[in-house]
Amino acid sequence: MKLTPIQFPPRLSKEKRDILLGPHRQLKIAVPEKETILEHASMPDSDRPIFGPSHESPYDAQKFAPNHYMTLSASRTIIHDLTLPPVPDLDIPPSPPSSPDPSADAKFAHFLSLKKQGVHFNEKLSGSASLRNPSLLKAMMNHAGIDNQEQYQASLPLAIWNAPGLPSWGFTEVIRQAQRDIQGTMDERRSVRRREEIPFVAATSSLP
Repeated sequence: MKLTPIQFPPRLSKEKRDILLGPHRQLKIAVPEKETILEHASMPDSDRPIFGPSHESPYDAQKFAPNHYMTLSASRTIIHDLTLPPVPDLDIPPSPPSSPDPSADAKFAHFLSLKKQGVHFNEKLSGSASLRNPSLLKAMMNHAGIDNQEQYQASLPLAIWNAPGLPSWGFTEVIRQAQRDIQGTMDERRSVRRREEIPFVAATSSLP
């Protein structure tokens, strides 16, 4: 079954057909394809209706699917060949001049030797008791030369993240101080309430 435009007698001109159809010029009805072909064969070319594009059959799409995928694969290969340099160099680049630092090289050699012995540096750090010290972060920041403002810096653009532009309550130091102030106020209220309370003692009867 194929959808074809509404058919009119050959004597009707295009202007009269448009008047009859009005806003429904694109209206289509279901007409058997064989009958349509036989009927249109006896009509002049100027009076035959114009057929629009028909939907692709899902069976045809499944039939040509492997070839379509092969075409995409070939196109992808061509793009890879065009974007790669003539002589691809996928090796690790050499070290820059005047490197590495002898002290850093000695440290890496030491850590690699420990790893060969079964000692893993990260596991040793995680099991160290000194890392559980709350002030360790502050000491490490001072050792690296990072102050309280620089610890919030990032590589993002300023439009996305601007640490100096944060409000005062956006930093941990201010939040910690606010928590201490609230805790101190609550402790003062508890102490005042204890002083204002009058303890009551239950009455006891003493027999003579």
